Amino acid sequence: MLYKRVYEALRESISQGEYAVGDRLPSEAELSSRFEVSPITVKRALELLRGDGMIMRRPRIGTVVTSATPTAPTPQTSSRAHTDPDRGPSLIGCVITSFDDTFGNKVIEGILAATGADTHVVFKRSGGDLAEEDACIRALVGAGVEGLILLPSSSEYIPPAALELVAQKFPVVILDRLFDGIPVSAVCSDNLAGGRAATEHLLDLGHKTIGFVSSTSHVSSSDDRRNGYIHAHASNHLPLENSAELRTIGSTVPGSDDTIEQDIARLVEFVERHPDITGYVAAEYNIALMLREACHRLGLEVPTDISIVCFDHPDATFDTRLFRYTHIRQEQRTLGEKAVESVRRQISAPSEIEKVVLSTELVIGASSAAARA
Repeated sequence: MLYKRVYEALRESISQGEYAVGDRLPSEAELSSRFEVSPITVKRALELLRGDGMIMRRPRIGTVVTSATPTAPTPQTSSRAHTDPDRGPSLIGCVITSFDDTFGNKVIEGILAATGADTHVVFKRSGGDLAEEDACIRALVGAGVEGLILLPSSSEYIPPAALELVAQKFPVVILDRLFDGIPVSAVCSDNLAGGRAATEHLLDLGHKTIGFVSSTSHVSSSDDRRNGYIHAHASNHLPLENSAELRTIGSTVPGSDDTIEQDIARLVEFVERHPDITGYVAAEYNIALMLREACHRLGLEVPTDISIVCFDHPDATFDTRLFRYTHIRQEQRTLGEKAVESVRRQISAPSEIEKVVLSTELVIGASSAAARA
């Protein structure tokens, strides 16, 4: 691996006295240029040297040589992760797009529960900005994280920093997304089965024409929900019209300039244009909220006139008057726990790549009922 080549070269230079105790090593940028590797590769090599006890990083000074010989076991032969696989890393980084009571809070809860008291977790929020996402990853690696959990803002674009880490077999787990053709571990829900269950629930209630509403963001989770919607129609030998889909909701996408009012207006126009649709699958809870408001503005009631099934739902345990939607529930806490477990396995066995898919559950609420006559 490239980082081991850099590590061994620097280790040899220190052992041979090219850099004496107390000397400052060249900057990361200089080392990156010298060895013709990425800054991330240099950072990993320096982390190995620091693990040997041969260097230390001093604020405003740089990286300083502290010993000409290793004062701790070398990472390749007896690192903490290899000698004690049951003990987790000391530092894990986590980059997420956004989080709220609908999706994210429970995932974070699961991550914290799985890491326990002996492991620190550093969270960074990208807000859906691709450049910020890349910068967050690089900052975490620079801070010395031993593994990374990433909930990316897109399934069509993987941040260069993450791609570099994957190429170096750095422990990375993609959360709630899938990247085809990239050898990286992932933990996600069975969104295809969820989309199918949501659609079949409406079909079982007698709805003949069912609409699908989602955001403009093309992430694998949303695409799989739509594919489940399509599969449900196919398995029931029902025609599917593309006109029954609205995939232009923008206000739920992190970083979007679209407003809630603009999206409600889009939904009002869509529902009004499709009076034959009596049931909807909404790819997100917040989309279901706006869809219900759109129906209300048209004089339609949920579920008397229109039924809605969505994905995810806030617990709101103490709000007994909250209108609860029929929804597909993900095991969000388990998503976080499994992500941590996967990172730890990769630290123990860097070549181990796995895809973990968790089942979903249909939860009946007040937003679905038999189709109107």
